[in-house]
Amino acid sequence: TTLLYTIKFEDDIVMGSKRVQNKAPLEPPAPVPASNTGPILPDFSGRWVLDRTEQLEEYMKQSLGTDHVKHKFPKDMTVVNEISQQGNNFQLKIITKGGVSETAFEVGEQWQEQDSTGDTCLVSSKWMNNKLVTIAEGRKTVTVTRELRGEFMITTMRCKNATSKCIFSREKH
Repeated sequence: TTLLYTIKFEDDIVMGSKRVQNKAPLEPPAPVPASNTGPILPDFSGRWVLDRTEQLEEYMKQSLGTDHVKHKFPKDMTVVNEISQQGNNFQLKIITKGGVSETAFEVGEQWQEQDSTGDTCLVSSKWMNNKLVTIAEGRKTVTVTRELRGEFMITTMRCKNATSKCIFSREKH
């Protein structure tokens, strides 16, 4: 028996087929080339280590407020993102010298979490082309966009008029 799968991602539809025999468990389809029907979801899974930043101090002043930013950020600041992705389901662990934050979410759903100042915010996520966009709305609105470029993950953060980029490299096993 041949079953056809149709999966809807925002405004794009990806179609594929998979041969299933008898009562074998149903599995998601293999990726379909983008030239056929639409983009393939990027796979962010892995351990990502901060390589460099751009405009981080100004962004932190806007997102946290000047009271929270009392010193310059060290150039050797260590930040690691551990990401586990299964389609639209993400588990994200951010590790810094200051601690660990973890969150799990499904793209397209909304959830509540505490921001770095302790305030509760409403968070949502969506795909925009091949980028994962997360928007946290609370006392301030913060937009984080993640995209893959080769072996790098570019994380762009926006709050008010400030924009910062964090460039992470994928850790080799």
